[in-house]
Amino acid sequence: MNQPKYITMNGELVPYADAKVHVLTPTVKYGALVFEGLRAYWNSEHEQLYVVKLPEHLARFHATIKAMRFDASYTDEELVETVVSTLRANEVRSDVHLRLAAYVEGTALYNSRGPISLMCAAYGRGSGPIEDKAVAAGVVSWRRISDSSMPPRLKVAANYHNARLGSIEAETNGYDEAIFLTQQGHVAEGAGSCLMMVRDGVLVTPTRTDGILESITRQAILDIALTLGIPTEERSIDRTELYFASEAFFCGTGVEIAPVTSIDRLEIGDGTVGQVTRKLWARYEANARGTGEEASDWCTTVYDGDGVTDGR
Repeated sequence: MNQPKYITMNGELVPYADAKVHVLTPTVKYGALVFEGLRAYWNSEHEQLYVVKLPEHLARFHATIKAMRFDASYTDEELVETVVSTLRANEVRSDVHLRLAAYVEGTALYNSRGPISLMCAAYGRGSGPIEDKAVAAGVVSWRRISDSSMPPRLKVAANYHNARLGSIEAETNGYDEAIFLTQQGHVAEGAGSCLMMVRDGVLVTPTRTDGILESITRQAILDIALTLGIPTEERSIDRTELYFASEAFFCGTGVEIAPVTSIDRLEIGDGTVGQVTRKLWARYEANARGTGEEASDWCTTVYDGDGVTDGR
């Protein structure tokens, strides 16, 4: 992870080394933090940096803050300015991942609703060929958290303890990535990304009520599939159905699209990157870099200049 020069904290640019919170704050003690992971892509031909799906990420950010009952109210204008000013201050001209977070300060207990602080950081994360993203996955024994206990649709730091346990188990068992099942035994998602498979020519992904984060990237890929004429289904998936898939991949802002070449040491398809996965990735990457057919709906420009987007 490349260290940024500045991090934005409560509207102020703070040098990396000075961006600190106290060890006794509820955000440290109890994971009282909500966040969004975003991506921005550099297009050298356009001399422009594009933040992908920013309005959608902000809508989920607002929804999570509401559900967590944080004493905070940010306008979209404030949040866009926070993101854009952070990128400009760091003079970013490369692909980056961003973390926008609201967290509980002070020294109160786990039920504290404030005071709330806001931060934004950007750090380098490149994007390589689709083949380099391929992973071997395994279903883990840890079950996915549920809406009745720790709602997985909320982008909350504490939820990722579930992901951490599963990831460690997967790595211990010789896999690159974990796949979680719900309490009912249906396929949920990966440790930090949603899961899709191709079966009988149909792109299939678990429903929103099967223990998943309501992923911005998941929806973007379903939308792309529609434009490409690829049939889709959102439904519950049994574990053994994964073995019958011709293709599978993880998707999310961080992982983008990561082909899954085997699950539980059984090859998916022929064990290589499938054609549907390639088509979806090609359109996804083009849109994210401001050159695809849906780029005007995907991209927020960072620097002055027309680019090819609406400049949201």
